[in-house]
Amino acid sequence: MEKTIHILISYTMFVLMLLLFHKGRKHPHSRMLAFYALLEVVSNAIVSFNMSGGNDGFDRFPVMHFIYKPIFCLWVPMFYFYVRYCFSSNFRLTRKHLIHFVPFLSFLILFFSIWISKGSYYIWENLYKKSSFLYNTTLAVDVMVKVQYLIYVSLMFRLLYVTEHKLKENPKMLLSLTVDIKWLRFIVYGYAFACFTGILYAVLYFVESPFASGVNVFSVGYFFLFFFAIFYNTIMHSSYPSESKPKTVASPSSELLTLMTKIDALVVEKQLFLEPELSLQDIAVRLNEKERNISQAINTIKNRNLNDYINAYRIDYACKLLLNKKDKPVFEVMYESGFNTKGAFNLAFKKATGKTPTQFREG
Repeated sequence: MEKTIHILISYTMFVLMLLLFHKGRKHPHSRMLAFYALLEVVSNAIVSFNMSGGNDGFDRFPVMHFIYKPIFCLWVPMFYFYVRYCFSSNFRLTRKHLIHFVPFLSFLILFFSIWISKGSYYIWENLYKKSSFLYNTTLAVDVMVKVQYLIYVSLMFRLLYVTEHKLKENPKMLLSLTVDIKWLRFIVYGYAFACFTGILYAVLYFVESPFASGVNVFSVGYFFLFFFAIFYNTIMHSSYPSESKPKTVASPSSELLTLMTKIDALVVEKQLFLEPELSLQDIAVRLNEKERNISQAINTIKNRNLNDYINAYRIDYACKLLLNKKDKPVFEVMYESGFNTKGAFNLAFKKATGKTPTQFREG
């Protein structure tokens, strides 16, 4: 049963990883999620190898353990980096983030040192011998992962809290988010629950509880479904350009940047976004530009389509009206913000803020 689960997870992760690398190669948060999937594929593949080789799989090939165990210490940091990219399109990995790789490198160096100094026979004798130094060392990796759960979940909750607080003060911050706020809540809360089940299983295992096995099955199943939902949503997200759309360059040209400045001046500064029937053709005519160029500039520089680009400013405007003019009916806010149907307004508003207009006003 356990072997089948590992093989299923490895195969599914492998397929999703390939799709992510292909469809999300131009999106930093998708690439980071793909790298996380790669770690899952490698580690689960090695576990499956051990199961296929019998209980002595690692004994016959002890060096595999030095690849398999330390990788666990990369899972949580890599997912954290994915979350950071989701919260801000401006996030970039720098040298200061190398500290997140210290646990992985430390265990990797330690395991290789043991292998080089003691040899494969020592590993064969002590790897599964309880109370041995090698056994306790491998156990320390599992403990470290649980500690990472606590640390990184706390960081994610803090990031979510700060972001939601800033959004209340400045709804325009919605434009900096890579995904909508509702999906960010799902990611953070969902991952926190997944970590809780993992920690609960570890505790029950150490106290030799009869419920440990059942909790482990539930934990693995939940982790799998949670990540499958994230991978599926990321792969199917509408922000990925289809092959039929005009191709854009990786770095915007000066012409596109200049054109985008003109578009912003027209749509934002002159509040053209408040016109309910505003279309691509309207913008192109007023700027004396081709519709294709307008669309390309928005897609390339703003990383969104025209409708999402316009709606972002409409929602920002609506949020200010809801907070500053609380006596104004919601339907008036809707019309004044450039929407002409209640359905479109509520859908766009909830997608951007995670709340209905009424819930947003009530706080």
